[in-house]
Amino acid sequence: MSRPPGSTVRNLPSTPAPYTLNNRNKHFPFRWLPSVSVPEFIYTVLLKPAPLKRLANGVIRALLPAELHYRGIQLALNPNDPVVSGALLFNVYENDEVDYFQCLLRPGMTVVDVGANIGLYTALAAAGIGPAGRVVALEPDPESFSYLQKTLALNGFTTVEPCAAAASSGTGTAQLFRNPDNRGDSRLYDDPLLANPLAIQTTTLDELLRAHGIRSVDILKMDVQGAEGLVLAGAAQILRDSPNLTIMMEFWPYGLARTGCNAREILHQLRADGFQLVDIGRKFQQLHSDHDFDELVARLQGRRYTNLVASKGSRA
Repeated sequence: MSRPPGSTVRNLPSTPAPYTLNNRNKHFPFRWLPSVSVPEFIYTVLLKPAPLKRLANGVIRALLPAELHYRGIQLALNPNDPVVSGALLFNVYENDEVDYFQCLLRPGMTVVDVGANIGLYTALAAAGIGPAGRVVALEPDPESFSYLQKTLALNGFTTVEPCAAAASSGTGTAQLFRNPDNRGDSRLYDDPLLANPLAIQTTTLDELLRAHGIRSVDILKMDVQGAEGLVLAGAAQILRDSPNLTIMMEFWPYGLARTGCNAREILHQLRADGFQLVDIGRKFQQLHSDHDFDELVARLQGRRYTNLVASKGSRA
């Protein structure tokens, strides 16, 4: 979920009203291309060559304001990040995921944001659930965490509990490897794109939420570059105790494998735990069978990924 913007999802499933999806492609002239907006076409097609991308990133950094008014909230943008903050500036960052996320929010809910970055989903959640709700936001990268705190301060949110740690399968320490050109691409394993590793704290969601007195969760959003399997492994109790849970998560088989997790096993476990799965990247296509799981994993090779929704109870 923290990569340059991609293709547009045109049809969403039934969601809590009200729901509207802006037709961002209405005036797009290149009808022979996949359905994308003009900014997405420029960023992902015209600027794909590395020299042009470096030039574009420099220009985007220069254009980034300190703050951005976005969907009724204020965001503290990271001036060193042309990808997440840049995509937000040009309104091409996960628009369909954000639309769906906002439709899920209800007053009094409990929301957990794992991989909060500068606080986009955290702030939207806090605004949507109101003073009776609670948000727990985890962000292990110190730079991103500082902008998360600035975002919270800009909005005056008091129901958010930020945590400067990585959710994982155990409590302890780990190395966090960071991408100098994409502050949304921090991982728990090394990669040629990454540099400047630093020691961070890890915790399990079960232990963290227990410490905060939280016994069940309504929405769990995860975007942790392949560590989603580790997060789920450390959240077995809260998953069992949350009868109406919706999970929004990045699903990247390569990244999952690099953290020692098996993509197919994660899908099977979620299904066994009573979750119904849909693929946001395929217009919310439902995933029912082993064949669906195999096709999904086979399609997502290398850096290809998608975003999934897993829901159970009244949300399924």
